[in-house]
Amino acid sequence: MATRTREDVKRIYAEDAEGYDRVRLEDPRGQLVSNHDVRLFEQLFPNESGEMRVVEIGAGTGRFTLPALARNFHIIATDVNASMLERLSSKVAKMGWSERCSVQTEDIFNLSFDDASVDYIFCLHVIPRFATLEDQRAAIRELSRVLKPGGHLLFNYNNRRSMYGLLYKGYSTKPSEMKEILNEANLSVQTQRGKWLVSRRLINRLPLFMGRLIAVFDRCLSRFWPDCAWDVFVVAAKE
Repeated sequence: MATRTREDVKRIYAEDAEGYDRVRLEDPRGQLVSNHDVRLFEQLFPNESGEMRVVEIGAGTGRFTLPALARNFHIIATDVNASMLERLSSKVAKMGWSERCSVQTEDIFNLSFDDASVDYIFCLHVIPRFATLEDQRAAIRELSRVLKPGGHLLFNYNNRRSMYGLLYKGYSTKPSEMKEILNEANLSVQTQRGKWLVSRRLINRLPLFMGRLIAVFDRCLSRFWPDCAWDVFVVAAKE
């Protein structure tokens, strides 16, 4: 299998925003998987904003942006795809939250933010898209660069040491490799959650009621041994 490059990822996620939402948020099975991920996000994301400067990398059309805004946060939502951000802006305006959400195009490997200028970054379903360890390392290093000391990064990665990881044909990362990357970026793991069972491929092959039951069971497992889950959600702190 050819290695997916950074440019491949940009091209894949240059799809139209309407199609993106149709597959992930309107299709019942896509909605089930998205809602499952949002619940994991809500477990890990802070409840109160205080005076934090919060940035989302890879916001897409707002799957995680909107739940964060619902907690009264001010968010700078970024993505490489301007059409995604246009759709996100429309959703935010309908909710009456435009004053608390600004959008801008950004490349995760070359962010425009100053060093140590952001209190909290969330970046979900972005790191796993880069199919080399070096690209994942470079992305996390850049995220760490803009974080203030004491700031936090919420992201996820696909775990090669899981049962899914052994069967998965795409690129996945060992927990030991990810912890090494975090250490090099002066980040340390604070909290983790895991997805053990829910994936779009599995849910697509099951009756919808069975998918819902699996999602409930998966949520019960999320706190247990996340280093063994296939999709690991991580909160890391900047030293």
